Amino acid sequence: MSISYFLGANSAQGFYSLYDEFCSAEGDFLHLIKAGPGGGKSGFMRKIASAAEARGMEVEYLVCSGDPDSLDGVYIPELHVGYLDATAPHVTEPRYFGFDSCYVDLGSFFKPSSNENIREYTDKYRSMYKVAYSYLSAAGSVKRAEIPGLIDGKTLDKVRNKARSALTRELGSLKSLSAGGRVRRRFIRCISCKGEVCLTESVQELCKRIYLLDDRCALADIYLKEIADMACSRCAEVVLCPAPLYPERLDAVLLPEYGLGFVSASAMEIKKPWRHIRLDALIPADTLREHRTELKNAEKLYSALIAEGIGWLKRAKEYHDLLEKTYNPNVDFDALNAFCASEIERIFG
Repeated sequence: MSISYFLGANSAQGFYSLYDEFCSAEGDFLHLIKAGPGGGKSGFMRKIASAAEARGMEVEYLVCSGDPDSLDGVYIPELHVGYLDATAPHVTEPRYFGFDSCYVDLGSFFKPSSNENIREYTDKYRSMYKVAYSYLSAAGSVKRAEIPGLIDGKTLDKVRNKARSALTRELGSLKSLSAGGRVRRRFIRCISCKGEVCLTESVQELCKRIYLLDDRCALADIYLKEIADMACSRCAEVVLCPAPLYPERLDAVLLPEYGLGFVSASAMEIKKPWRHIRLDALIPADTLREHRTELKNAEKLYSALIAEGIGWLKRAKEYHDLLEKTYNPNVDFDALNAFCASEIERIFG
């Protein structure tokens, strides 16, 4: 079984990274790839991942949040081996060089260039990211804004009680659950040059039973954090999925050992969930009617700001593509492919 995640997010605070949590379990060894744009990093990792899958091994793919058609990393659990694009904006350095990590210098296959377009394209795509983050910051402010009088303490207690009841129903008495184990954080969606991208198939591969949570009034995060608090101390493996725009909130909590997932409806669309939890119904109907206009206006403004941010991410991607094309002629791909073949031979024998 191969699963895809994001480890980075274009957030309201700028680029948000979880890369330091990748390939960090006991016995793991991480290869940190260094090279410039268009230097073959993603293709190199895809070949290694394909070789692993061809041998029946599970692979965890890290999809690039800047370009969801590209890879930022691959991890092969059976071998405790990972490869990671360790360049900006998620620059990563060895934890203990030679012991649990090392460099892979794909930049050695690049011949220096005097093309002035490199300076122009680099500066332009970086400046466009800054504009995109300004719009995403504004969208985050809208999403965080609380409408006075919409949600009270009684409603929050009801949400938490529903969460506790659901987890107890699914896993049995809390006393019978296993001791707390490994907790990982992974993004299941991103805001990118291709719009909002969600890795729904990965979630459904891990979790055959999914609770889909209403989230128009931002109650899913309360529910999910209650699930997380209970599960993190009692389950062998918990995957916490932060929301990309504001990572302090959660999109989902996944419990792979039970094939069980709890997912916010604002994160992804699940056509046939195991259960649909109608959290918005916990708010009195007259209160919802009273604040209907505010909710509608906030959602409209949020959508407009996100759309503008995505537009600037698209423009940034266009210049990054031009930059890669400028670099490509200076890369010795024959030598790079030969190195990749030797690396595959070294890993798999």
